[in-house]
Amino acid sequence: MFSEKYYPPEVKGQDLDNYLSRGWYRMGQSIFTTHFLCFGSQFYSALWIRLPLQDYKLSKSLRKLHNKNQKHFRVQYQPSIINDEKEALYQKYRKNFPAPLSPSLKESLLDLEDHNIFDTYEAAVYDKDNKLVACSFFDIGKESTASILGIYDSDYANFSLGLYTMVLEILFSIKNGFKYYYPGYVVPGYTRFDYKLRIGDVFYYHLKSDNWIPFDEKARTNTPLLEMESQLEAVRERIAHFGIKGILKYYPMFEANLVSFSLTTYFDFPVLLQIKLNHLDDQEQTDFFIVVYNTRSGFFQLIHCLPFDSPFFYFKAEFVQSFNENKDKFLLRLITVADVLLETKNTNRLVIGIQELAHRKNKL
Repeated sequence: MFSEKYYPPEVKGQDLDNYLSRGWYRMGQSIFTTHFLCFGSQFYSALWIRLPLQDYKLSKSLRKLHNKNQKHFRVQYQPSIINDEKEALYQKYRKNFPAPLSPSLKESLLDLEDHNIFDTYEAAVYDKDNKLVACSFFDIGKESTASILGIYDSDYANFSLGLYTMVLEILFSIKNGFKYYYPGYVVPGYTRFDYKLRIGDVFYYHLKSDNWIPFDEKARTNTPLLEMESQLEAVRERIAHFGIKGILKYYPMFEANLVSFSLTTYFDFPVLLQIKLNHLDDQEQTDFFIVVYNTRSGFFQLIHCLPFDSPFFYFKAEFVQSFNENKDKFLLRLITVADVLLETKNTNRLVIGIQELAHRKNKL
């Protein structure tokens, strides 16, 4: 699956290392992965990145930032503690943040629980009057650290405290002998997360090779989503020659596995080719025949899917309704996988399978 989520009873150091090395990350008191995102009505690939710390040196600009801020602030590292002072800073940060955040720091980090299954540290930054102006929270494993959340006082915007606390986390990691620092994901085509690339020469988790490779321009221009789109568009053109209609659609509910506790196998591809074998509207369909391209394996799949519950049981109404203006572009039914009818790397075999499916359905 491209989106998964677990609730382990605890996450020890080696466990965290293993999760992070496979493109997993912490969410509250769970561990999850996803490889695609949707902002507004636009879909993107999420590329998990990490920074190797062996022989790492701060860039000139980061050294300048660190040296400047050392003159103005005091830094305290310690196991994380959530208190009124940090909650107040979080609320100020949340008020000025351009996207929705959890209502409280405790909910963001602990899902309102009192026990933390992760080994979490903090880098707290105080001004000369001993006022807390920034605080970042990071998990530590056996060989890795993972940056989870950074909050800061917007009154101190000139000090780049968000980036500064990342530098503090990196320096802590190096001092304590960690091999890797994981700052989360970046999103090619969506610049909000590009600040993470300022820390140095990062690597990203490459789905197809299941390996970490240097982040470069190719990573920006040949993302898993773009590969899926191009492969499915080629199939659409092929089957059109045989009078079979395929519609390239995006599927906003691809993260159903992250928000549902059901054991149902949810469809989790962000883009698909819907094979239209009748003239029914999507809302009237009782069966969906879909082609996907799995960028991880390099296989095409012809899948039979079925409608499930209303998407409003799993997703906010505002989210689902935001796609209504262009229904032809999006599949807005929550669907599950009933059967994989065909799996192949051979495009010719796929086209023949689609033709055979269309022939069977037209005879009914």
